[in-house]
Amino acid sequence: REIKSAVIYRLEQRVENAKGRGLLLEKYAVATTPETSPLDFGAAVLAESRRRGMGSAEVVYLVMDDAVWLWSLAQDRFQSAVKTLDFHHDQEHLQVVAEALHGVGTEAAKAWLKATLHQLRHGHEARVIKKLEELLNPATPTSRSTQDQAAITREVSYFKDHEDHLHFRRMKKAGDPMGSGAVESLDKQFQRRLRGCGQFWTRPGLTHLLQLCVLVKNKDDHLLWN
Repeated sequence: REIKSAVIYRLEQRVENAKGRGLLLEKYAVATTPETSPLDFGAAVLAESRRRGMGSAEVVYLVMDDAVWLWSLAQDRFQSAVKTLDFHHDQEHLQVVAEALHGVGTEAAKAWLKATLHQLRHGHEARVIKKLEELLNPATPTSRSTQDQAAITREVSYFKDHEDHLHFRRMKKAGDPMGSGAVESLDKQFQRRLRGCGQFWTRPGLTHLLQLCVLVKNKDDHLLWN
């Protein structure tokens, strides 16, 4: 089941190890159980962000995946933040288009995906959107199946909806975040802790243990004894 989670950090806390892999020296987690409403989760993220100094930040960045409820939440709670659609999720959606056009696993699909991702990463997002829109009105008849055409139509709509959240070249040049890897890492840590072999949790047990995990990760565990 889905645990709603977020990671909060300041840009100056980002470093790289000897192999060039990104690390966060200091980060703070928010995690809530599956039945938590989006409104309550949003309130928790906003409260923790303020606690960690969001009010003094010159710019607030928000990087998310494609869940519709997240974008509604962002508009409600973080309206002035710079919002970015996670690049790796874009890659997954473009792969769907590539396979609908050229077949699963084909060299033509790989080449189309590579070229399109290059455009998206290097400041040609408007060109990518235009290329996708042209797929809905091909100049010549195609032999696409109804299923493939439906997939293309769905993905074109996806990118049109997020047209203002795809400025990856500008983000990279400014040193701004482009991916939600920190949250993916947090979720893997929770899975290793909460979904181990032979582990079974009651809902109260899961709720309490998740709260403990967050306290420890945020170095707030001293509050347990205060």
